[in-house]
Order: sequence, then C-alpha cells, then structure tokens
Amino acid sequence: MNFDYGNVLMRSLQITWKHKSFWIFAMFPMVISFIFLFLYFIPVLFLWDSVDSQLWILISWLVLLIISTVIGMILGTISSASLTLGIVRLERGDGLTSFMALLRDGFPYFGRALGVVLIVQLTFGTIISAIFLVIFLLSLVTMGLASICLQPIMLLVTPLSFFVVAIMDGALVLVVDENLGSWEAVKRASQVVWKHVWKFLILTLIVYFVTSIVSAIFFTPAVIPILLFPVIVETGMDISMFELTMILFACIFIPLTTLFSGVTGTFMTAVLELSYMRLAAPTGNEVVFAPDEPKPATL
Repeated sequence: MNFDYGNVLMRSLQITWKHKSFWIFAMFPMVISFIFLFLYFIPVLFLWDSVDSQLWILISWLVLLIISTVIGMILGTISSASLTLGIVRLERGDGLTSFMALLRDGFPYFGRALGVVLIVQLTFGTIISAIFLVIFLLSLVTMGLASICLQPIMLLVTPLSFFVVAIMDGALVLVVDENLGSWEAVKRASQVVWKHVWKFLILTLIVYFVTSIVSAIFFTPAVIPILLFPVIVETGMDISMFELTMILFACIFIPLTTLFSGVTGTFMTAVLELSYMRLAAPTGNEVVFAPDEPKPATL
C-alpha cells in the first residue's frame, strides 16, 4: 500500500489538538512520578536525626520504589487502554470519546493490556538491561575503553526503544480493536511492526526530533536558576533567595512539564497507533480518514 506519512502526522495532530481530554490519560505517568518524587523527601525529613537514619531512609526509599512501580504500572495501563480505545473509536468513526466514557469502557481491557505491558517490558527491558550490563562490565575491565568502542551499540538502543514502543502500541490496538489476548496481540504486532520497521522508525524519529526541539526551546528557562547558583555562591549572596527561586520555578515548570508530557504522549501514541491500524489493514480496506463524532469530546 502507499503509506501517507503526512496524512498520519496531520491526523494525529488533529486528534491531539481537538480531543484535549486525551492529554489527561497521557499525563498519568508524569503525575505519578512527581507525586512519588516529593514523597522521597519525607523519609529524609523525619528520619534524618534518628539512629541508623541512613538504613531506614534506604528502606523507605525501597518501599516507595516498589509502591510507585506497582501504582505507576496499574494507572499507566489504565490510561494506555483508555487512550487507545479513544484513538481506535475516532479512526473507526464510532463510539463515545469523552474522558469518563473512555475511562469506564477501557476497564474491561485492563487485564489483557497489563499482560501486553508486562510481556513487552520484561522481554525487551531484559534485553536492553543486559546490553547496558555488558557494556558496564566491559568498561570496568578495560578502564572505560570499551564504552568508547561500543558507542555504535549504544546508538542502537534508541531505535530499539522506538521499536518496542511501536510493538506495545500495536498490541494494545489489537487488544482493544480485535479483542485478542495478550500473547497473540504482542505476536501479531511484532510481525506487523517488523514488516514495516522502516516506516515506524521514520515516524518515531520525526516525532522524537520535533518534540526534542520544542522541549529544548520550551524548558531552557528552567535551567536558569541552576546556572546562576555558582554566581550566587561566589558573590556571597543570600542562599535563601536561590531556594525561593528554585521553588518558584518548580511551581511553574512542574505543571508545564506535566502538560507537555500529556500533549506529546497523546501525539506519539496517535501516530504509532494510526500507523499500525493502516499498515495492518488488508489491502484495499485501509482507513484513511474517519470523521469525528458529531459532538465534541468533553471531560
């Protein structure tokens, strides 16, 4: 089939802009990360002066890490299933796409969607972790020389991660759209993505570079306080001013970062899932454009 990159990108941009309730689903992982990031400071505040404080702080951090991982995976899976359901409904041209409707209707897919996430993350996550472990061990043995020689392998990790995300999104589409089980969905998605690997790679690279440029421009002011810290120290200025500045910037940029992650996450998911649905469709049956439902999506 003649795959239209521009049509997919423009349709994804249209979905992202018009259906802003989708941003909330894409923001779930970032919100959880920020919440537990603040929680990590609580053991330091309350246990610092106690006996064996470092041990208790480490134990508290380990418990928080386990809890945050479990909660993040559960909420991330719920949001992914609901977001995928919304994109599938828009592409097929039927069904409600409001936030509450997608959240409610996405729950029946939770078990199989979680299975997809676990299969993909454990399989490919183990491979990527093994690559980094080998590079780390070789670097220790060769006093860092191996890390220089193995840079080409390191450069392959990013395309591999794009490949993994494409398989996961494709498998979620199959779970939602064709009601498949987790294993069968991952298997079929892997076959389709591998068959069209260059198309997915080109699309993900386009999205990656565009979002990277936008984020670099958008978040450059966030590093200004950090750059000013050495100046404050050298000039003997009141350190409390620096702390107040950091708190102010945190209050501004944490919500903006969360919002930005919602927009880019929705756009990236839409690009990959629309691409998968069109590339996996039988020849002559591809969905090129499906109009939105008559009523706009609302929260």
